[in-house]
Amino acid sequence: MKQVISKVAITCAAFLLSCSVMASYDEAKTQVDASIKDMIAVVDKYHDQQNPNEDELAKDIAAIVDRDVDFTYISSWVMGKYYRQATEEQRAKFAVVFKQTLIKTYAKSLVGFDIKEYSISPPTSPSPEDDKQIVTVDVTSGDGTVYTLVNYMVKTDEHWKLVNVIMNGINFRITFKNQFSDLMQRNSYDVGKVVDAWQSQINPPATQG
Repeated sequence: MKQVISKVAITCAAFLLSCSVMASYDEAKTQVDASIKDMIAVVDKYHDQQNPNEDELAKDIAAIVDRDVDFTYISSWVMGKYYRQATEEQRAKFAVVFKQTLIKTYAKSLVGFDIKEYSISPPTSPSPEDDKQIVTVDVTSGDGTVYTLVNYMVKTDEHWKLVNVIMNGINFRITFKNQFSDLMQRNSYDVGKVVDAWQSQINPPATQG
């Protein structure tokens, strides 16, 4: 009898855990879906403009990524082993600079990009951690090209946020990490110089003419 009760208890626990995992995935999926819809709205807003206002475009994109992307998490990962040697000020500055990088990347890639449709694929297997989920999205462009976006989501403070994206096999977080490491080598392993160099790449100084 005790064995039967034990099996029932284990079964119930497994069922409840499964429900919890699926609920977490559904939350992450809903957040990704909302982000995509908001980005499509931005694309539609500026799509037919030959010379869109860059400041307004950046403002619209910033409103979305500020809400849905964990810049502190990603920037610390991008800094990698050099994160520990950085000061608090340098870490905070790079998080801001990295956000500017992402906003400019989105702005350049989204404007003029014709999104025909998108679909969110069901998970291949449940995540072992409720607060970490992977949401895969297939985006079809106007010319029929399909882009597969693998979104890595983490739940912080009751809100799901993006911490990495893999697009057609290209891991954005690793790509940026390699760039940071390369800059460290070319700047005598000085974190401050690297952060300044990264910032100058996205905000080049105006030329005097």
